[in-house]
Amino acid sequence: MSVHVSGDGSAAPGISPRENARQLDGEIAGLRDELTGLVAELDRRRHELTDFKLQVRRHVLGVTLTGASLLASAAGFVWLSVWRSRRRGQATTRMGRLREAVSRMVDRPDRVAAERGIPARILTAAANAAVATAIKRVLEHSLQRVMSSQTSRDHDADRSAGAERCARDGTSVPVTSGGTVEVPSTGLRG
Repeated sequence: MSVHVSGDGSAAPGISPRENARQLDGEIAGLRDELTGLVAELDRRRHELTDFKLQVRRHVLGVTLTGASLLASAAGFVWLSVWRSRRRGQATTRMGRLREAVSRMVDRPDRVAAERGIPARILTAAANAAVATAIKRVLEHSLQRVMSSQTSRDHDADRSAGAERCARDGTSVPVTSGGTVEVPSTGLRG
């Protein structure tokens, strides 16, 4: 549809204003319908794009190739690091590293076996003492917990053994206020 409008915005001659308004309404309705269809299509595409399972089904080959290439890259890095570590252990490689070290010593003899300053020595000694103390405390605490749990298990085992013995003999077991079991003596001395 085409509306006849002159350059100054007025209707073309020969068409009544009512007819011109009806034509504009028709064009507006047509454009609105077209935009509604476009917006609906965009919404459908947005839903499809965010549907991960659908995208995987549609692009199985691409997803498979991407996953395989990532896996191959990871395996390649692992292989390369293993290969380098093995190569580092070979005699020729060790000799090359020794040659580089000697050349560095010749170039900069002042950096060879340079001693640390006094503050660095004090800091290292303090750090060593702190770590040793912490390790000692952790070990002592762990040993106390193990010993106390072992002692309580032994006491529980003694109590249950005494109770079982009394149940077999048909005697009662007196319990002290501290929760320990008093086993009556049999009068026999060994």
